[in-house]
Amino acid sequence: MPIAFSDAWARAWGDAINGSVAYREAAATWEGSIAAVATGPDDDPGSAVFLDVWHGECRIARTATLDDLAGATYLLEAPRGAWRELFEGRLGPVMALMTGKVRVSRGDLAALLPYGAAAKELIRLATEVEGEFPPDW
Repeated sequence: MPIAFSDAWARAWGDAINGSVAYREAAATWEGSIAAVATGPDDDPGSAVFLDVWHGECRIARTATLDDLAGATYLLEAPRGAWRELFEGRLGPVMALMTGKVRVSRGDLAALLPYGAAAKELIRLATEVEGEFPPDW
C-alpha cells in the first residue's frame, strides 16, 4: 500500500481524478497547477504532491520537484496532520482554508472560490486512494 504523498500515491490520485465525471464537470473551466505541501517539523523539509489540472483533467500527478514547487499556480501548505485530516475525510477543504489549517501560499484564493465543488471533489477522491499515513502524521 503506498504511503501518502509518495509518487505512487500521487499517481493513483491522478488516476482517480481522471476517472471522476463529477470532477470533470466541476472543473471544466479550471486550469492551473497545484502543489500540496505537507510540512514537517523544523528540521524536516516535508513532502509535496504536484497536480497539473486542466479543464477537468489531471495531466500530471506526481511527487513534486523543486521546479514544480517554484512554478505551481497554487501552492497549498499545511502541517502533515491537517493533510491527514483532509484525506481521511475528517476535515473539509473550505473549513481547512477558513480556519488556517491549510494556507494558500501562492495563487489567488478568490479565483479558487468558484471551483469549490472541484476542490471538494479533489479531496473526496484523495480519500478514496488506497494508502497509509506514517505514524508521525
